[in-house]
Amino acid sequence: MNWTGDILSVLLLLAGAGCALTARKRKFDRTNAFGIERHGSFWAKLTNRTGDTALVALAICGSGAGTILLAVNHLDTWGWLVMAPVCLFMLYLLVGL
Repeated sequence: MNWTGDILSVLLLLAGAGCALTARKRKFDRTNAFGIERHGSFWAKLTNRTGDTALVALAICGSGAGTILLAVNHLDTWGWLVMAPVCLFMLYLLVGL
């Protein structure tokens, strides 16, 4: 069994979860009691939204990479359950239905 691949995939999953939680926390900290986000200026809003979008993108990429790496490492037992939809989606993108 490839333990280094498993450890790397778990680290990617944890990093993805950490990025997602950080993005949510940043948005929560800017929200007032009425649920409205407050920014100091337009540029602060643009910077905050760009940072949150980058964190969410990192979370999606890290979680996706960790899941696929974990599935590839365990392809002979349960990994095909994860890889089958991924391969079908990639086929869908290539054929362009």
